[in-house]
Amino acid sequence: MKRTGFHVSISGGLHKSFDNAALLGIDTFQIFLKNSTRWIVPALTADEVNMFSERWKVSGNVSVHAHTGYLINLAGAGENLDKSVNLLRDEMNRADMLGIKTLVLHPGSHIGDGIETGIERIAANLNLIFEEKNWMVTLLLEITAGQGKSVGHRFEHIRDIMAMVTHSERLGVCFDTCHAFAAGYDISTIEAYSSTFEEFDRIIGLKHLKLFHVNDSKKGCGSKVDRHEHIGLGQIGFEAFRLLFTDTRFIEIDKILETPVDDLRDDPANLKVVGELAAG
Repeated sequence: MKRTGFHVSISGGLHKSFDNAALLGIDTFQIFLKNSTRWIVPALTADEVNMFSERWKVSGNVSVHAHTGYLINLAGAGENLDKSVNLLRDEMNRADMLGIKTLVLHPGSHIGDGIETGIERIAANLNLIFEEKNWMVTLLLEITAGQGKSVGHRFEHIRDIMAMVTHSERLGVCFDTCHAFAAGYDISTIEAYSSTFEEFDRIIGLKHLKLFHVNDSKKGCGSKVDRHEHIGLGQIGFEAFRLLFTDTRFIEIDKILETPVDDLRDDPANLKVVGELAAG
């Protein structure tokens, strides 16, 4: 399967991610750039950057994507917002140092202050960060499931954030199939799939879609519950993924699986399933 991979571990060092990808036989993967649940971590050393770069060179035509840590909330307020801005700045620096061109970000939670306020805060804080440096990395706003007070579960939220950001060319979109389905965007049939991506194109624009997270959903369409399931075994079903992996518009867009690893299936088993679906 070309341009299809997984989120892989960086345990033992960032450069170890290439070993983990090689074990799976994948040519694209996603990583965290640091511990995803800590505000403060040691700075990247020159040795770490060099080891990562050297391993990338010998790994061939492999594409690498990064995902920000889970603590960042650009829609928040107070001390946590200040820490979030600093942490995102640090992660963008890390991506630039490593030569990674895309960094996935969950837009954030409005913490009870309302969607419109959350959107305005996210855009304002992105403007603050983008004004500081001409970053090489493109920040990808991920479609969210709509749990709690999250922002980003409607296409309009992403559109409005991008419209308020001065350097919107530094933004793109990551479409998570589980999140979108949980948010109410049905893709389980050919008619629903076509309608959802027509709506995405009309509201945001397909040209902004830069990455897929490919996951089935344990919960139903519109549940707003983010629970990933093995490909084809959840509420989305096989047809949506057959459509996705044979859609000529998306052939060149990398697809990252974040499916469970359990007694039912592991990563190679899910990769085999999507390979069969892609083959028709």
